[in-house]
Amino acid sequence: MAKMITLEHRAVGSFHWDERDEARIERNLFALNGDTWEGLRFCKNRNGRHNRVHLVIGEAEFVDLFRDAVAKGVFHAETLEQLRAILTGGQDPLLEVIGVAQDGQLTKDIDSELYGEESR
Repeated sequence: MAKMITLEHRAVGSFHWDERDEARIERNLFALNGDTWEGLRFCKNRNGRHNRVHLVIGEAEFVDLFRDAVAKGVFHAETLEQLRAILTGGQDPLLEVIGVAQDGQLTKDIDSELYGEESR
């Protein structure tokens, strides 16, 4: 079996358990049997050694894998909420729309906007 080659590291995210152990998600350009493609590689370093336990998958396939995992209850609700917060920049889009945690002017002049000029 031919060996997959990493041609280019394009992006990497990591999590450090301690000073020697880490997990990574990498977006790389790979080559195998004369073909190249971009994909995600999930890998880990343990005890200072790079373990060759990898999942290499395309981003579209990762979305399908993640969708199936969510549908089958792999993740706790708290984890999904934390992921949602990351994807929305930490701001709840509903609260942003209604003005909570904004400038405190949500109800300013609401009566005149709803009912027009007051008659005396």
